[in-house]
Amino acid sequence: MPRIKIETPESYAFETNLEVRVTDLNYGNHLGNDKVLSYMQEARVQFFRSYNMSELDFWGTSLIQGDAAISYKSEGFLNDSIKIEIAVNDISNSSFDLVYTLTNKTTDKVLALAKTRMVCFDYDNRKVTSVPETFKTLFV
Repeated sequence: MPRIKIETPESYAFETNLEVRVTDLNYGNHLGNDKVLSYMQEARVQFFRSYNMSELDFWGTSLIQGDAAISYKSEGFLNDSIKIEIAVNDISNSSFDLVYTLTNKTTDKVLALAKTRMVCFDYDNRKVTSVPETFKTLFV
């Protein structure tokens, strides 16, 4: 199977920083691969909160994650500062991509490139909904 290829965006809509905690380390004494997905979720929650939105209150609809892809590039260690940048990409009728660049500020190396496909979803009726026009206006 070919390697996942995630292109680095030209610009980002949001940036935050997280510090690697002892509970984020794995048996190799570095940042666990599963924690990268958790860092992405934390950054995504902060990104939406910066617009007074959440995954359950997203301009009149909700969001569900359709897929996730991560390409690991380098290691992170205890107390390293990780910058997480998010770009919005590939907006369709009912979904969009969030592309993440995680950079280890301590080593100045890209830690991971990642993306999640976010699908607009009505949890009450269990069906896909349209991407809100307000969101499209902000990021198209």
